Amino acid sequence: MSAKRDDIQQQLEQLRASYLAQLQQGWSDVMAEAGQLLEADNSGWQSIAQALKLRFHTLAGSAGTFGLPELGQQAKALEMELGAWLDIDRRPDLTSKQQFLERVQELSNHSSHQQQQLPSTLFQPSDDEFTRKARILVFSKDGQLGQQLHSALEPFGHQVQSVQQLELLRAAVLERQPDVLMLDMPQQRVPQGLKTLINTMQKDEQHPTVLFVVGEKESFAHSLAAVRLGAAGYFIKPVNAAAIELRIQRLLTKRQQARFRVLIVDDDVMLARHYQLIIEQAGMEAKVVNDPAKMLIGLQGFQPDVILLDVNMPECSGPELAQIIRFKDEWLGVPIIYLSSETDSQRQLDALVKAGDDFISKPITDQALAVTVFARAQRARQLAEMMTRDSLTGLLQHATVKDRLSDEIAKAKRSKQELVVAMLDLDHFKKVNDQYGHLIGDQVISSLANLLQQKLRKTDVIGRYGGEEFLLALPDCSLQKATDILNNIRQSFQAIPFSAQEQSFSCTFSAGLARVDTQLSSDENIERADQALYKAKHNGRNRVELA
Repeated sequence: MSAKRDDIQQQLEQLRASYLAQLQQGWSDVMAEAGQLLEADNSGWQSIAQALKLRFHTLAGSAGTFGLPELGQQAKALEMELGAWLDIDRRPDLTSKQQFLERVQELSNHSSHQQQQLPSTLFQPSDDEFTRKARILVFSKDGQLGQQLHSALEPFGHQVQSVQQLELLRAAVLERQPDVLMLDMPQQRVPQGLKTLINTMQKDEQHPTVLFVVGEKESFAHSLAAVRLGAAGYFIKPVNAAAIELRIQRLLTKRQQARFRVLIVDDDVMLARHYQLIIEQAGMEAKVVNDPAKMLIGLQGFQPDVILLDVNMPECSGPELAQIIRFKDEWLGVPIIYLSSETDSQRQLDALVKAGDDFISKPITDQALAVTVFARAQRARQLAEMMTRDSLTGLLQHATVKDRLSDEIAKAKRSKQELVVAMLDLDHFKKVNDQYGHLIGDQVISSLANLLQQKLRKTDVIGRYGGEEFLLALPDCSLQKATDILNNIRQSFQAIPFSAQEQSFSCTFSAGLARVDTQLSSDENIERADQALYKAKHNGRNRVELA
């Protein structure tokens, strides 16, 4: 067990101990209120019953989380009984109140808690030194696949190693766990030893390997066999190296993405803290807001992917708070998951209609909570990226990259740091489309996009400006350094082999660079870079020119 996992486990144990101590200390108040209910007259019993109902509602939602499921179930039954009395607005008779008091007294005999197992880590972000370069192992009996991928993927900076024997594969894996294993699917049955090794590589907690399978033909049986091996991709011979590179980049992008952010809004301090620890253990980032009135501040500062919202809170209910959130256009796409011990299906539906997306009934196991929140956050992030990213390349769309450039210009003006804007355009791209078809043209565009993402920094802004044109913004970068970087990328791109119609060809691009003038608009700075690009085209293409 890792040090972090040990630390979270210890914090959860301390939280459970505090919960039990608080529960014991507060029990005298519960008994006192229940006794007051027994003695209350017609004018005062409703307020006492309402206060008790809220107490049991809170207890029903939290007891199971802290290892007291039977106590939670009994508290829920008492909450519902009090709710029935209040709904009919009729004072219960003496016998009913005495029976109620006896059941409350029985609750004091709750058993000690049972520890839940910590959920598994669902997302392991890469460290700061992680790059978009992958270590790729190719297992092929004849070695041809390894040779092909070595020449095709090396220009992207990937390390490709090919082995032809199972023992050599084991040795290579022991030396260093690969990011990707490319398996040339055997014509016969996959050996058990190979299956076992693949399974071990995929389950490595620190560095799981992704499996890609290459087969002779596309069929349901071959695809099913790949799925049963745990493959994340299936490719047909002769392999399309550009498609494989695109899939690798998506894999590395996923590992580089920021942690999912979850905002927890719950007035129950201990329960909210428990949820926070469980969500953090699963690899996400969590922030707690106990006061609903401070929720909007939490939204602005935290920018959550998901909001976990308690339904029943004093002063402001969860559905009311959800509707306040939806007043702002920028929060319309953020999923809201309600948390409540409410079991009435109609009330759950009513809450969902009021700006919610999902409903979780308390108590919920730690693993179920982590998986539910992770799945929602992942989907929300994907949808958000679809709105701002180009579907072919995964780069920022035209409008978005221009907005980002404007932001960078504003930052450069405040910090007085250099900023370079660049326009790139593929050379003779119409000839590629005309001669080899638009599908091959798309592969060329995707390859350049992948190369840009791999070679540039996380802080650099990269967008598909339109067609075969790309717009870059390189903050805190001199014009000379930007020139060197773009020339390096240009040379790497020229070395990438493309194939179509049994022919092999290469492509080039031209680039125009301009040091940003912060007194000018983004459009004016783009125009300066575009003029430099025109100069590069005029001077022979496959070159970088400056404004």
